[in-house]
Amino acid sequence: MNHAMKTFGAAALIVALAIGTALAQEPRPLGSLLPAPAEIRGWKADGAPASYDPETLWEYIDGSAETFLAYDFRGMIVQDYVSAANKGLKVEIYEHGSPLMAFGIYSQFRSPGVKLYDIGAEAFGDEYSITFRKDRYYVRVAIFEKNPDLLAEAQRFAGLIAGKVSAVGALPAELCALPDEGIQPLKTTYLPENVLGYAQLPPAFVGTYTFGDQQAKVYISAVEDSASARKVFDWYSTKLGAASQPLEGPYGKYMRSTGNDPFQGDVTTFQFGKWVGIVTGLKTGTTKSDELVDKSIEKLAKIK
Repeated sequence: MNHAMKTFGAAALIVALAIGTALAQEPRPLGSLLPAPAEIRGWKADGAPASYDPETLWEYIDGSAETFLAYDFRGMIVQDYVSAANKGLKVEIYEHGSPLMAFGIYSQFRSPGVKLYDIGAEAFGDEYSITFRKDRYYVRVAIFEKNPDLLAEAQRFAGLIAGKVSAVGALPAELCALPDEGIQPLKTTYLPENVLGYAQLPPAFVGTYTFGDQQAKVYISAVEDSASARKVFDWYSTKLGAASQPLEGPYGKYMRSTGNDPFQGDVTTFQFGKWVGIVTGLKTGTTKSDELVDKSIEKLAKIK
């Protein structure tokens, strides 16, 4: 499938992702987010809506249910529509436990090459669907044939649904702590568990970076306090057989270690305050590896 292209600056996109203008709103019945009949003249509901909860989600998306459940899935509603010209359209509205979790599941399906839309907090689309996130909701509007006019209708449906969610839902500031240089904006994700394959590592924002022919990743995790962060840092450093050292930087003291992860290769780990960061994909001790650590700490130091 060919995707329309649209380029966005890395820094601008990350800031747009991270800053919400309103607090999360209270959940509302998912059916109330569906377009009203008067809003979609020329279309009508095709049958009754179907609803799913964490116990029954597998009945609708058996292969992907575990992924959605990992992001604190609470419930969803699905409604089919048919037009006067007998064209079909499907609306899926997923509710997650927080705006962060909605961003997380959204980020799992967004990829480079998609077209971005000004719908909700952020939206992307291809020739067959429009997907957006807003507050705690992840929404997909799908069509079943390649048809620009029909895709425009899917965009209209998506806009109507987004308009019924009054809050944007702020995301944690840690997302802005990912360094700007070299980042691939449409690959920024949030992992709620099993970071780098370890249950002991806390949830993390993940940035993917490209420097020439090298690709790196930066993981940023926030824990309860500096003592808890130090325990995570010490555990992972010991796991790597890495020697850690205390350092003094422009923004205060921090810990850093370098080692080799059997699945990731060279790894640089740091702990600064309540944050733990991990850099993979770059030779430890190289300029870029050190710069990613320094830039991350510089941004973290500005978070209140």
